[in-house]
Amino acid sequence: MVKMKYIVRYFVKNYPHKSELSKTIITKKVYLADWYNALQYGEQLTKIDWYFDHYGPYVVDVFNAVKEDRNLKVVNGYTRYGSPKQTIELNDNNISIFHHRLNGKVIKILDKVIDKTKSMYWDDFIEYIYSSYPIKQSKRFKVLDLEQLAIKCKEQGLDY
Repeated sequence: MVKMKYIVRYFVKNYPHKSELSKTIITKKVYLADWYNALQYGEQLTKIDWYFDHYGPYVVDVFNAVKEDRNLKVVNGYTRYGSPKQTIELNDNNISIFHHRLNGKVIKILDKVIDKTKSMYWDDFIEYIYSSYPIKQSKRFKVLDLEQLAIKCKEQGLDY
């Protein structure tokens, strides 16, 4: 398992649209990393028990890891519509603080998340999350067993 803080740091450092990295977006990117890894390697990257809440996969674990990490900070701001927004930023742009903790397999998965989502606006991104196999095949207010769902997804010949 990979420590969540290293995954979040990687996204914050490498995602091209840093102002979009709200706590909701970063949480769903970690979900995608766990899902892609389950599909590719049969296990999640993190130990998160993903929960299908009202608005898709959600847990407080990711944001709690951000708040506990001295290398990350939460910045309060506003959306273009004037609503409050919290984004995640690095306190230090030095990639060496975490890059050595991620192996090539993990980096490949995280880069896939970035590549798949970097051109998506909010609505497209949320639609992409809602169209993921675990969300489409599960009921709300249940824990998502990504590893078992990955097996079922592959058995059906689906690729995400």
